[in-house]
Amino acid sequence: MKQIRHLFLAALLALGSLTSIFAVEKTLIDFNTYEEKVASDGYFAQDRGDGKLDESMIPQYNITVDDMKIDKWVVELNSSAQSIKNKIYSITRSVKTKGLVGGSPRTVLGARVHFPQWPFSAYAKIHPPFEFPTYKKDGSFAGVENGLLENVGQVYQLSVEVNGRNYNNALIVTLKNEFDEEEEYFMGYLFFQGWRRMIWKNPNYIDNVDMREIMRLPLYPKSIPYKKLVNFIVYRPGDQWGGDFVIYIANVKVAFDLAILEEEEDIDDESVWKIIQDQAKEKQARESKINAELLDLRTRELKKIHASKHDTGEGKQSGGEGANQTQQ
Repeated sequence: MKQIRHLFLAALLALGSLTSIFAVEKTLIDFNTYEEKVASDGYFAQDRGDGKLDESMIPQYNITVDDMKIDKWVVELNSSAQSIKNKIYSITRSVKTKGLVGGSPRTVLGARVHFPQWPFSAYAKIHPPFEFPTYKKDGSFAGVENGLLENVGQVYQLSVEVNGRNYNNALIVTLKNEFDEEEEYFMGYLFFQGWRRMIWKNPNYIDNVDMREIMRLPLYPKSIPYKKLVNFIVYRPGDQWGGDFVIYIANVKVAFDLAILEEEEDIDDESVWKIIQDQAKEKQARESKINAELLDLRTRELKKIHASKHDTGEGKQSGGEGANQTQQ
């Protein structure tokens, strides 16, 4: 009888240990490999293009690999905090670590935020210069595990590896789903020194299948659900330090249930009807037009600023900073 009881307890412990692996965990973005994946993904071009007008009379510029580099990411302050000084001193950098954490040197996203000194709440959004694309021209997902995750059902856990400097500012990660709805995940406060993995766990996640509300959902031609990174938000309460604040982010991981099981069917619906591919192409075209408009504005602004006309090394550097500021 004791042996049976021990076997029963062992089975319960084994089942308990399985609850942590119900969800699939994947890397949403890892800045150590981010730029390499951007260059190899095939979505971003190597050159800007000639700016020819399309049928909508919009200049057709390409988002290049260089446009999406870490140094080109933007720090956008809330409107009441956007003084000239605050905007100039709020920038991003590609930072190389010493390798004391993680086993070897790696590249991370570094951001300097210059908050206002006055005692009111303020926040800063750290985001890529252009929204991460969802689809490529052929209708397949772009930037998989480099800003986007496909086939994402219920999120079990989201984590971010971040380096703090003992400032009691809050960190929020914003994702976007297939319905273009933004979801904010409150990660906690950066009141620590060094690297930490901040974890958000879904309080409404039910790991017991018997207790879940199960329903049949329509499949084809519904597109595959996804999540993609929108930004990181640093929130400074009004009673905290103003002025300069720095943060370093290494990676973001998401643990989730699969939205659909990719089983082999007797009929390949998409090969017959190509509905999802057509929908993806339409969305890709809309995103391209929005980016073309933004690129055209930035290109014109860069040509107008005085710093871009200098031929000296110092002038070119100033021109680059000016380009970064027009993104804000």
